[in-house]
Amino acid sequence: RKTVGDKFIIIFRLSMLDLVEQGSTFEDVIELAKALEEAGVTIINTGIGWHEARIPTIATQVPRGAFTWVTEKVKPHVSVPIITCNRINTPDEAERILSSGHADMVSMARPFLADPYFVA
Repeated sequence: RKTVGDKFIIIFRLSMLDLVEQGSTFEDVIELAKALEEAGVTIINTGIGWHEARIPTIATQVPRGAFTWVTEKVKPHVSVPIITCNRINTPDEAERILSSGHADMVSMARPFLADPYFVA
């Protein structure tokens, strides 16, 4: 923060649900999220799962927005905005998540690759 100043946006991607044995606990996630906020991050972006995890997070059998409960659980512990991700594939799904208060922002990638007119 000292290097870039207060007006520079710093987004940190934090693994909030590892889905692997001996992964981070919820208490670990909250401790790190609070430390990141104290260090001056502007926004925390959710990470769900690891490549080594055997639990699917983005496959079509995973319900849309299935992991938004994680960001909803973290939100009360920090005051910076939280981004949620994974299986948010439509504008309606994104709006539902935002209006429900599960997250402050949503992150998408594959929908933009699959549909170049997604935001049109």
